[in-house]
Amino acid sequence: MLKSQDMVFQRGEDGNLLSQEVALDSIEGKPVVKIKPLTRGKLMEIYNKAKTGTPQEKIEADNEIIKEGLVEPKLTDEQLKDIKPLFLSACSTAIMAISLGVTQNEVEEKATSMLKEQEDELKKN
Repeated sequence: MLKSQDMVFQRGEDGNLLSQEVALDSIEGKPVVKIKPLTRGKLMEIYNKAKTGTPQEKIEADNEIIKEGLVEPKLTDEQLKDIKPLFLSACSTAIMAISLGVTQNEVEEKATSMLKEQEDELKKN
């Protein structure tokens, strides 16, 4: 029988979601970071901002994934502005993967598919 603790993210005594060490599969050497999953509410908030927002809000949505999910190394807001795209993408992918319960590869495939759809839509216009 399925148990409720199998269906929900676990929280520590402080009430925060528990973090885990994860290898960044898309980076050579697979460096390890500590991340925590995003709740369904936070995922929806970020998704809505990314889908309907201004270009600046879309950038903020990308940064919000890292700000909320990356535990170690912790980045300041200033460092987040200067994060290399390779690491932004890899960390975001890992955070989304544990949040959604899928592999990093599956997240990357879906992102690639969505970008292609957006590109095709732009070509039509």
